[in-house]
Amino acid sequence: MTALLPGPRMPMDDSADSVAGGLDFVAIDVETANARRGSICAIGVAVVRSGVVVSTHSWLTRPPAGLDEFDWFNVDLHGITPEMVADQPTFAERLDQLLRLADGLPLIAHNAAFDIGALREACIAADRAWPTTDYACSLIMARRALDLISYRLPMVSTECGVDLIDHHEAGSDALACAHIVLEIARRRNVDTFAGLCTHLQILAGRLDAATWRGCRSNPDTASTTGPQVPDAAADADPEHPLYGQVMVFTGALSIRRQDAWDAVARCGAVVEAGVTKRTTMLVVGDGFTGHDPANFWTGKAAKATKWRAKGHRIEVLTEADVVDLLAETRTSGVRESVLSG
Repeated sequence: MTALLPGPRMPMDDSADSVAGGLDFVAIDVETANARRGSICAIGVAVVRSGVVVSTHSWLTRPPAGLDEFDWFNVDLHGITPEMVADQPTFAERLDQLLRLADGLPLIAHNAAFDIGALREACIAADRAWPTTDYACSLIMARRALDLISYRLPMVSTECGVDLIDHHEAGSDALACAHIVLEIARRRNVDTFAGLCTHLQILAGRLDAATWRGCRSNPDTASTTGPQVPDAAADADPEHPLYGQVMVFTGALSIRRQDAWDAVARCGAVVEAGVTKRTTMLVVGDGFTGHDPANFWTGKAAKATKWRAKGHRIEVLTEADVVDLLAETRTSGVRESVLSG
């Protein structure tokens, strides 16, 4: 039997909304046609000036040539088909629209490692220079500001009282990202982009025509207590999002457990066999897609639930979450002339 795909989702109309605060930034979200990050087929934008969401935009776009094949998994996720983008502007044209709207303001995305990485890869495929911009990650901001069991966009939206209208519709996700940042800023009583980064002890990312640096925790102000990177990963990038995390895996994975351990250890994570008060991340396999370890049957999940009840912060990740984090293998670098395979 062939499963029916969801009907196409229509892009949001441009609109305006108001939120208290004084921040200036542009929240973005991208959707992709396939597993290649540069295969951008939709871009969502929410422009924030002086703490007010002054406009929202949701654009369909033709992915760059060579990255324009649509996988069923992606279509199932966001509902965008090849026919829907056939007569839409190219990625290069949409990028120009985005940059005109941003007008030099910093960009913010939820899991910016993916969205900014997608822009970088799409620019290379389209033979465009990387734009010059500062950027930040609302997922990293949420990890610094909130105590949640998961920092995926739906969970953070709920915690911040944000209505996520249509998850994986680019305009909806960008608007939710904007409101999350404004709510975190309100709770922390800060009213500038720089002030929010300073208060949360994060360093903004930077992208220019030849190089990039990822958004990450500030190594000069972040806590240095806790476990260090394993000897086997002594050369790991200290700015990678997995660096210094204490990770425990439970449930079957689609790859060998040893391969998963080796992959995260190369990024600077400390892998441990059991959940303790040192644990900062629990990776749940067996196709788990939830957020609460109490809904999983293993002893490690039960221990994570116990430590959570005692106030210890343990973030729950699915295997897909870990794959996304591992995809961002570096947090800074230079433009390469060709795409990697």
